[in-house]
Amino acid sequence: MKKLFILTLLLTCAFTFNAFAQWEDSGKLNAWTAAAILRQNKDSKETPYLKEVRVAKNKGFDRIVFEFLGDIPPFRIEYIKPPITGTADREIKVSGKYFVSIILHSLPYPDDEKFPEAKIPTGKLNLPAVSEVREIEWFEGDRPFAVGLKDKKPYRVQQLKNPARLVIDFKQ
Repeated sequence: MKKLFILTLLLTCAFTFNAFAQWEDSGKLNAWTAAAILRQNKDSKETPYLKEVRVAKNKGFDRIVFEFLGDIPPFRIEYIKPPITGTADREIKVSGKYFVSIILHSLPYPDDEKFPEAKIPTGKLNLPAVSEVREIEWFEGDRPFAVGLKDKKPYRVQQLKNPARLVIDFKQ
């Protein structure tokens, strides 16, 4: 019984530490990288609602902009390997050879007419770096997206205000 208690205690500590580590800010903003970037955005005061996702070609990079009503939510951005799956482990096809996961955390479902459904581009894109931006599945406040890329290139993440925007640039 004592061994079971100690094992349970150790496993609880390990899982708690792991969950805590996942929520620590990491990675540099405004710098080209291929490493994961996480932000808690603890100072947010206004509830974030996703308003729109835009994608555009710029000189030397493709840009994805997530615009919010309210503040920028906590997020995690990182390269991932396929298969890309939703909550039911159903494989989701995304155009591209390499993939970046963008998970927006703590987004409430907009069940009010003053927060209409966000505009999100659909289908393949004719851009030098980005092949597709695909919303995966909104589940329990997490809103994940997969970005299909033609090549594995560095990306840069910025948080902008007025309006609140999360900007991800992918080198071409």
